Amino acid sequence: MIESFPNLVHYHDQQIASRSLSQKLGLEQTVTLYAFDQGESISPEVSTDDKLLQVIEGRLLLSLDNQKIKLEANSLVAIHKGQMIALEAARPSKLLQIDL
Repeated sequence: MIESFPNLVHYHDQQIASRSLSQKLGLEQTVTLYAFDQGESISPEVSTDDKLLQVIEGRLLLSLDNQKIKLEANSLVAIHKGQMIALEAARPSKLLQIDL
C-alpha cells in the first residue's frame, strides 16, 4: 500500500515528471504517476496496450482517436490497444496510468 501517492511526484516548470509505482506495489504491470506543468503535452501516439488513466488533480485535455475530451480531477478513462492518444495539461495536473 502507498499512502498519499500523489505526493510522490512533483511539478517542475515546463516539464512532465513521472514516477513508477510498480515496484513499490509489487506489480508486474506498469503503474506510473505523472505530474504535468500547465501547457505540457504528450504528442499523439498509438497505445501499445490497454490502459486506465485517472486524473488525480487538475485538468487534462485528451485527444482519443481525434475526439477531444476534457478530463477533470477524479475522471477515469479506458484506453484500448491501437487507439490514437494525446494529452495536454490545461492546468498543472497529476495523472495515474495503469497498463493492463
